[in-house]
Order: sequence, then structure tokens, then C-alpha cells
Amino acid sequence: MRARLLFVVFPLAAAATLAAQNPDRQRPDRGRGQVPELKNFTFEEKSLQSTAVGHTVPFGLFLPKGYDDAANKDTKWPLVIWLHGLWEDHMRFPTRGGAVELDKAVSDGKLPPCVFVTANGGRTAMYVNRKEERWEDLITEDLLTHLTKNYRVSEGREQRALMGVSLGGMAALRIAMTKPDLFGAVGAHSSAVFAEDPEQLPERVKSMAGRLGLEEVFGNPIQKEPWQKANPLCIAATLDPKSLHRLRIYFDAGTADQHGFAAGNKLLDEALTKKGIEHTWRLIEGGGHSWGAGFQDQTLPYSFAVVGQMFAEKDGKSGKEAASDKGDAKGDKEPKKSPR
Repeated sequence: MRARLLFVVFPLAAAATLAAQNPDRQRPDRGRGQVPELKNFTFEEKSLQSTAVGHTVPFGLFLPKGYDDAANKDTKWPLVIWLHGLWEDHMRFPTRGGAVELDKAVSDGKLPPCVFVTANGGRTAMYVNRKEERWEDLITEDLLTHLTKNYRVSEGREQRALMGVSLGGMAALRIAMTKPDLFGAVGAHSSAVFAEDPEQLPERVKSMAGRLGLEEVFGNPIQKEPWQKANPLCIAATLDPKSLHRLRIYFDAGTADQHGFAAGNKLLDEALTKKGIEHTWRLIEGGGHSWGAGFQDQTLPYSFAVVGQMFAEKDGKSGKEAASDKGDAKGDKEPKKSPR
């Protein structure tokens, strides 16, 4: 058990080292790539006034082509919300390869045309509610309300999915598991899943809590209660499987993730399996972390297929073709699906 605990603690230590070696990663203006021309979507940057965080917040909006056609004036579209990682923003997904994979998923039939939104959850906020800024409520209340009022999106949970990467993946898992009435599926990649007890974190990490954003979110020193409320591993241990209402859960991580996040995700798989909660866990042999390691084409086709299956079944289709056609990335272990 001791070796397992140390393996889970390592990711945050690695993140601290990465922050020290790459201080420019925290700067808000690092330059952006261009959103590519898409076959199935249009893209715009939008914004909303958030009462949860007390200011205007931008977001990215992918609308299916044909959204404004007269023939579709009464159509309500499935909705996917994407949560970015630490020191990123709503433009990371559109400009770093995510838009290409999203477009391809629709062309390949893995995902039906939908409204796909890239949220902006603050660079270090971790989508956690604090006294003055409630970043989780920004997603689950303000953003959902804004999208429902201003765009033709479905309000049914079986037509809503939450997805994310790294700390955004951690948040997606947490929100989906604790508020299962909002989303019918969750897809998470390279998710930050940490030690259950913050006292087990190395002193170096604790000393850098402010720089990593941990101090703002969890206090100084890190408080055990809010830490465990935000940690998918702790949440999984307390779940009642019936409370999830058959939530579809997909998550993956690479064996070569430089932050070591595969270890925590393996423990999450074990915790969910112990509870008898169905989920799909995929370990990518040789896979790295996030965008810089070929993340997009190794992982997104799989999560899009799971989400697309749910959307298709709402229309009375079996969705079996989408579920079985999850990509052909080399060196991957077969996805592990735990029975109900």
C-alpha cells in the first residue's frame, strides 16, 4: 500500500517541478494558433456575465453547420462542455488540435452534430467553489443556464456530456459523479487524480501551493475536507452506484505521462470496480500527457464514441457501431469496461 500511495503522490511533485522549470506557462498571453477551417462546425468566441465568479467570462462555441437553416429552426442539439487544464483557457482546445478531432469524429460518425462548448474556468481555479469565486457553479449553473437560454440545446441529461483534460478532467469526473442529474456521460483524459490525504504530499509541493493554485483553492496548509471533496478518488470511495443513474464514465491516461497521472487513474479504476460502477478505463502504452504528446488522436476518438453512443441511443439507435469503433491507436491496451 505504501508503494501505491507514493506512486499517486508523484504527479503533483512533478507538476511542481514543471512549474519551476517553465514559469512562462503561467503567463496569460503565450500566443495562440488559429482555429482551423472545419467541415461540420463554425466557431466563435463568446462571453457571459457570471454571477458565480462576479465578472464576464469568455467561452468557445462550436455550432453545427446548418444550425441557422430554416429546416433546423426547431431542432435542439446535444451539448458537450469541455474543461481545460491548468494554466490553459477556452482557446486551448480549438487551436491545439482538439477542433480537428471534433470535426473528424462527426465526419466518421462517432459523434452526431452537436453544440460543443469550451469553457474558461480560470487558469488555476480547478473549477472549485471558493468564497468569492464559485468556479464550479460557473459551469453547472451560469454556463448551462446561458447556453439553454441562448442556444437550441437539449436540456435532458442523456443529451449532455462533460469532458476535460488534466485538471479539467479531474473536475469533469468530480462534477459528473456528484451532480449526475446534469450530465449523462463524462469523458476525461490525463486526469489529475491525487493522494487521498494532502498530508502525504511532499514538503516541496506544499511550499509551492500558492504558485500551483492549491493555496487559493484548498487553503494554507491544504485542508483535508475540501481536498477530498475535489478528488475523484475520494468521491468514488463514497459513491452509491444507484445515485449515478447509469452515468457513462470514460477515462484514460498514458504510461509515459510526465506527471505520472496513470497511477492515480489506475486507482480510480479499482475504486469504481470495487463499487460495481460501470466505466471504461483505457491505459495508453507509451502515451504522454495532454496536447504535447499526441493526446488528441490517441484519446478523443474513444471518448467521443462513448458520448456519441449515448446521443444516438436517445434517438432509438443502438449505438453499438459507435461504441465498437473507438479508434485504432497503436500500442493501446483494450479498454476495460466494468460490468454493472
